[in-house]
Formats: sequence, structure tokens, C-alpha cells
Amino acid sequence: MEPVIVIGAGQPGVAAAAALLREGLRPVVLEADPHPTGSWPRYYDSLVLFTPAHFNALPGLPFPGEPHRYPTRDEAADYLRTSAARLDCEFRTGHRVTSVNQEGGEYRVLTEGGSELTAPMVVAATGSFARPHCPDLPGLAAYTGRVLHAAEYRSPAPFAGRRVVVVGAGNSAVQIAVELARPGVPAHDALGHHARRRPGRPARRAEAGEHPTEPPHDVPALGLRTSAGTRRRCAPPTARTWCPACR
Repeated sequence: MEPVIVIGAGQPGVAAAAALLREGLRPVVLEADPHPTGSWPRYYDSLVLFTPAHFNALPGLPFPGEPHRYPTRDEAADYLRTSAARLDCEFRTGHRVTSVNQEGGEYRVLTEGGSELTAPMVVAATGSFARPHCPDLPGLAAYTGRVLHAAEYRSPAPFAGRRVVVVGAGNSAVQIAVELARPGVPAHDALGHHARRRPGRPARRAEAGEHPTEPPHDVPALGLRTSAGTRRRCAPPTARTWCPACR
């Protein structure tokens, strides 16, 4: 039986492999990282899932432990690793796919190490974590502070005592902002009073407190565009973090 090539061994890849097996097909999963855990080991240290464990289980692969708890980053990675081991299919880790080309009725898949596979079907199950998007905001080129994407953020330790603005109000942005507020970063700077909010999804404030009505004015101002389309003037902090959920 010819294989079905699945590119990526995160949640989509493991779920796709399980579904293909149920249909009597032979999946071969190619994963760039050393383990079938997707990008989970590279997320920030304190990350916890935003939904209870039982909502994050893949079909036929129950999430272990208390079903109403919120699993951590490492628990999610362990779950994927264990789930992959339970599947009767081949996982090839350390195989980063560089190209997929259709030739006749088949696809030719090449990897970074020079391996070549052919299959009549390819499932693309990769995500965007490895290629984070940083918006090109006006004035950013002249900004002298540190700028990093949420994909690069690991812990609040390097930012203790510094002023930080988190741009975005998605799940990762709010969780990072709340964490940054704990070691002494001013709460209003951590959340960012100009963060774009999505309708029906207000940011959870937890220990971070409320947004201020006026920005600080102890450093030169930077113009930013809000979700309403108006421009506001606010003082640039010493670091800025982008949220991958708010592109």
C-alpha cells in the first residue's frame, strides 16, 4: 500500500494520522523537530491551554488526568508524544520538508537532509509558529528599544522592572501581559492601553488591573493605530511583544 505523507507532527498531524489509519490508509508523518510534539516545547514557559483538557483531546486519544483542568505546555507536548507512540504508523522526526512537487499522479516530497518520498496524497499539517509575523508599524524603524514576537518570549525574568507594551489582545497576548505584570512591570504598560480587542472577547484582567485613561509621557511619543482606525499618541516602552493571534 502506498503511503500518505503527513507533514507536521503537532495536533493536526497526529490527528490526521489517526484519521488515516481508521480509513485503512498508511500514513507516514514527517516532523522537523526531534520529537512528535509540534511547536509545544518552544512556547513560553508558563503557557497553559485556554480550554479544559477534555476539549483538547484528539479523536480516540483521550487527554490524561482530570478532564476539567487546564493543561500546561509540557503536558500538551507529552500528550502528543504519547499519542503518536500509540498509533501504528511511522513517524520520521528530524525530517524538515523543503519542497513538495506534483509529478504525474503523485507528489514528490524532499527533505532538508536529502530524503525523497513519493505518495499519491500529501497532508499539510504545519503551523505558522516557525515563521512569526511582525507587523511593520509606522515609526518602528526608529524605535530603539527591544522588539520581539510572542514566539520568542519565554519568561518575564528579562523584563523585571522594565516598561513593556504587549501589542494585541488575543489569548497569548493577554496571558503574557498578566505574567509580565507580576514581577514589577507596571500593569497598564503590560497590557497596553492601545491593544486591539476582538468583539465579544474582552481581555481577562486578573492581577493586571484596569487600563489607564492617559499614557505616560516621560519618553518621546510614538503614533499607533487602534482597531477603530484612529491614531493615538503613546510613549514607547523599553520592550514590545507581538501576539501571533493578532496579525
